Amino acid sequence: MKHRTRVLAIVVAALAVTTVVAGPAYADKARYADPADATASLTDIRAVVVDHRAAKLVVGVRFTDLRRRSTGGPSGLTILIDTRSDRAGAEFLLTTGLQAGTDFQLMKVRGGEAVGEPLTCDHRVRLDFAEDRLRFAAARDCLGSPASVRIGVKMRDEFDSSHPVVDWLGEPRSWTGPLASA
Repeated sequence: MKHRTRVLAIVVAALAVTTVVAGPAYADKARYADPADATASLTDIRAVVVDHRAAKLVVGVRFTDLRRRSTGGPSGLTILIDTRSDRAGAEFLLTTGLQAGTDFQLMKVRGGEAVGEPLTCDHRVRLDFAEDRLRFAAARDCLGSPASVRIGVKMRDEFDSSHPVVDWLGEPRSWTGPLASA
């Protein structure tokens, strides 16, 4: 009987360790590097992190040199959110300026165009000028609680409005791979 108790204790301990180490999968998270390809702009996209968590979607964007005030024209960012793989394009988009005091809007998209009023569900944007980063977070229920998402990111710098600088994460009009959530 002692042998059985010892074997049972070892099996239970092994299962406990396996559960702690493996743990449940709550979200997909991925980092995408972007080359210095919009060097005429201080807000060249350098990297994007997408974290599709159980309760929210978080997108972080790192820039070359994010500044509180622009000495030229403004720059802005659009984050496209594709929540339905059975339809082409985004179902949501976030637009925001990249200077202090700018506003942001999360909108529904149909046929490639923003429709309706800006959404008032739980979402926010934070600009971190010391770290050259933007952080966007939205509750998953704000986006229809999608099982997976793909993200497209586009920066537009209007320093010279006759020649605006446009920078996409990756190739123009490209998407990240799909990221699942629990």
